[in-house]
Amino acid sequence: MSPVELVPANSGLTVTAVTTTADLIAIAVTSSAATAPCPACGQLSDRVHARHRRTLADLAVGSRRVALVVTARKFRCLHANCARHLFCERLTGVADAHARTTARLTALHRVLGFALGGEPGSRVAGVLGVPASGDTLLRRVTTAPDGPEPAYRSVGIDDFALRKGRVYGTILVDLERGRVIDLLPGRDGAAVEGWLKAHPGVEVVTRDRWAACANAATAGAPQATQVADRFHLLTNLREVVERVIARFHPLIRAAVAAVPLPASPPAPTTEPSPPSARQQARLAKQQARTVRRERVRALRGEGFSVREIARHLRMSPKTVIGCLRNADDDRPHGNRGRRGRTEVDAYRAEIETWAAAGGANTAELHRDLTAKGCRARYDAVRRFATRLIGSSGRPGRRPPSTPRPTPTAETPSPRKLSFQFACPKAADGDEPPLLERVRSAIPDLDAALDLAAEFAGMVRKTVVTPLPAWIAAALASGVPELVGFANGLRSDAAAVQAALTTEWSNGPVEGQVNRLKAIKRAMYGRAGMKLLRARVRHKR
Repeated sequence: MSPVELVPANSGLTVTAVTTTADLIAIAVTSSAATAPCPACGQLSDRVHARHRRTLADLAVGSRRVALVVTARKFRCLHANCARHLFCERLTGVADAHARTTARLTALHRVLGFALGGEPGSRVAGVLGVPASGDTLLRRVTTAPDGPEPAYRSVGIDDFALRKGRVYGTILVDLERGRVIDLLPGRDGAAVEGWLKAHPGVEVVTRDRWAACANAATAGAPQATQVADRFHLLTNLREVVERVIARFHPLIRAAVAAVPLPASPPAPTTEPSPPSARQQARLAKQQARTVRRERVRALRGEGFSVREIARHLRMSPKTVIGCLRNADDDRPHGNRGRRGRTEVDAYRAEIETWAAAGGANTAELHRDLTAKGCRARYDAVRRFATRLIGSSGRPGRRPPSTPRPTPTAETPSPRKLSFQFACPKAADGDEPPLLERVRSAIPDLDAALDLAAEFAGMVRKTVVTPLPAWIAAALASGVPELVGFANGLRSDAAAVQAALTTEWSNGPVEGQVNRLKAIKRAMYGRAGMKLLRARVRHKR
């Protein structure tokens, strides 16, 4: 690639020299134009006052950075009334005024900042051979010019948290194009109302059931059709069902207790498995120790001394003595885990009397035994008493043969049952869920859940029931929770009716909120409103 090809096309720059090193290509260029316009008055001037050198970083070539060393000129303005007497010629299409990077490198940095953010983008820029700090990339993002604003017909509105519980904002989404329009401060509806008034062409507004959002949409765009979010309708319905189930929960608990638990299948009888390789090795060692102990005993019975036995069997004298001391014990040598006799065993009768009398203070027991001549430490007395109390059925360590309590049926919480109602397909297996089994035992609960299931079918568009008819049925049911829910639907009947009959949905807005959260959490605490707005509005 020739140096001329590295210079931006149609830039009016002429290459005068090229210097290359192991990691840098420096291209000296100068402007070929005879005149330059004054940036203040636009008057062309050909009177050169001075020249200065300007270095611009450009796109890398392979693994080497590229720098344009521009010999720029200063001109005198020929307009007598111009406020500027001297001005520097502008490199139009190459770089902005006072910039240290070319326009195309600035565009690359801006793309990295939009896609990755500050520090991650800085690391990638270093790999690409166009190094830039994280702050530089974020500055490129925040100074990016806004594109032309189209005419919006359908807008989705939702709130999001900059600091949960403290600072909130509002997101506006173009439902036709699937792009974020803007981020507005606060969620009280004032900013939304102002934005809608500035865009009178909006015809459809989708929103949740937040009162401030509904009032802002009514005041800012009275001509628009408001559509309630179906997801929030189902969420509100599930919360109502949870309160209904909580009121009937004592009856549900009784119904669950009456349902017998399925009998657990008997444990399969299996033949004992053959010993593993490790177990076989352990048994072989035990057998070898037994044989060795018998040989020691036999030689000792024949009158051999300890040293002679040790020399003959190639054992240490201490091992021979150990085998002879355990001559009356048939346990294999080194069998651990069995408790030997201690000094506390001599006072077993006193400890049993203390346990039968309901004693519980082992420190007092230790003092009494010490007064009677016991020299055992407190821990030994405590362990002995704990083993004794546990075997007598009092609180303490239980023997392994203690029977376990009979399992009883577990009653799910109202929240769990409400989710089981909201997601009937989530039930495991072919057996009907527990909620369906207890509904027959509680007729009032069954009627309330039937009414709630009908509204859920209306939202999912699997049941065709007029909204006024359902509201009237809910008000006549006498269920306090459904009556309150029906009154809320009646106050927002137009938006709810639009949600049940039109195809507009606030789902794309919820997706953009999730994307906003992902961007915000990846910004290492730099997610201010200005920077967050620029990155979220960028369409990748």
